[in-house]
Amino acid sequence: SFSAEMGREDKEAIAPESLDIQMKDMKGGAGDVAEEEQDSGVQLKVYRRRWLMLAVVALLNNSNTMTWISFAPVDNIANFYYGEGAAKWFSMVYMMMTIPVGIFSMWAGRFFGTKTAIYVAAIANCLGTAIRLGSSYAPFNLRFPIGITGQAIAAIAYPFIMYLPSKVANSWFPHNQRAIAVTVGAMSNPLGVLMANTIVPYLVTSPDHVPYANILVFVPCCIGLILVLVGVRTGDPKLPPSFSASQEQMDFVSGLKQCFMSKQYMILFVVMGGGIGMFNCLYTIMQKLLCPSGYENTFAGWCAALMILGGLLGATGSSIIIDRTKMYEETMKVALGLAVVFGLIFMQLTLHPSLGWLIMGLCFLFGVLGLATYPVGLELSVECTHPVSEATATGLIVLSGQIQSVIFVVIMDQLAKPFAAEDPRMATQRCTVNENDTSNRPTDNTIAVMTFSVIAALLVALLVFFFKPVYRRLEAEKANRAASDKREEQAKLENAKGLPLPYNVTEPLNA
Repeated sequence: SFSAEMGREDKEAIAPESLDIQMKDMKGGAGDVAEEEQDSGVQLKVYRRRWLMLAVVALLNNSNTMTWISFAPVDNIANFYYGEGAAKWFSMVYMMMTIPVGIFSMWAGRFFGTKTAIYVAAIANCLGTAIRLGSSYAPFNLRFPIGITGQAIAAIAYPFIMYLPSKVANSWFPHNQRAIAVTVGAMSNPLGVLMANTIVPYLVTSPDHVPYANILVFVPCCIGLILVLVGVRTGDPKLPPSFSASQEQMDFVSGLKQCFMSKQYMILFVVMGGGIGMFNCLYTIMQKLLCPSGYENTFAGWCAALMILGGLLGATGSSIIIDRTKMYEETMKVALGLAVVFGLIFMQLTLHPSLGWLIMGLCFLFGVLGLATYPVGLELSVECTHPVSEATATGLIVLSGQIQSVIFVVIMDQLAKPFAAEDPRMATQRCTVNENDTSNRPTDNTIAVMTFSVIAALLVALLVFFFKPVYRRLEAEKANRAASDKREEQAKLENAKGLPLPYNVTEPLNA
């Protein structure tokens, strides 16, 4: 069986796909481990189990994100079912829970290990969605309290998930697969947004259908928990896949100090956090942004879906580029700069009716370029702060994103002005469920859109003009390869002279 096979792999140290670099006879070009790391003097292995670990992280990230955003594309219907403003709070509680739990989760992940973080995330995910599903069968006055309690418990899972893509990529994957592994793990998050925005508007067309959305998010969370309980037996491999993964990392407090003392990391902290915050804000308010101009829920769902679909393509492309070229800075600046251009045009067009196809096209282009920066930014955060733990470096970035998400949602909400009763747009708006709906009010978002656009332009200017990173992790790996080459050359010279070797070149370094 699958679990029995995994068990045998654990007992046998799991036969590597590629190499143990103590072996002098290297076969097949080393497969998954790049040639430049073969002679590092450190015992390296690449395990088949890495794909299971990545699949678990991707499923947890995907299902947790669907839970977060599932009511956003049917904001008005969810408000009618749970009460005025309920849909906004189902989204906001995720962002708000991340802030206090985030720092603890980064420390706990470092102290207790990756396995514990995965288990906590899976259990909270499943338990929270089960309680939220239970709210579907409660009387109206108890629906929202029960539902938001379940949502808050599920939200606890996200801080434990947020750093796992980079952590698992660095711990289990060789350096020439790290970026694509981060992309698979991290982009499962917006894939969850895509699934919610394409499925929920068709599944939930009236208040009576809201329980269907709760079932939709509960099932994958349960599957994720079962997969974790059956398949995840260790958080880290017995032997590292790369030299940087073999190095001792800083303790949590020292890592925090290192991050906040790095000017380049702090720029990334603000800009990447702002980018995450803006995307989260758009996911949350997309329906409220478009319905005043006469666009239906299904259209808003497709706009968000196209944004994510484009993002999946862009992120895959950017990860391949940086895996091959290591051009992190250039990729980040070009992609984010163009993303802001398309994003600003998109935001302006949401204020006008009958521009559906143009808005959808801009959503796609905005997603291609905007989300292409997500895996690149996470990798850059690790590069800028090495040897700080990936959990700390990427966790702080995502935490910044959640804080800024709350700020942006509040700004957009406060700057939106309700339509006057005599406003001609009241005849074409699609925000209310029916004539008796008092839970949903169409708003004029002009000032909110202008403010959002100015903030986006300032963030990209900060990145382009002031961000000059040093790739510390890559430099450490290059230094190790140089030292290894020097030892090899010395060994060859001594051997040619017929002298005994001063050391055994096949022994691993104590890293």
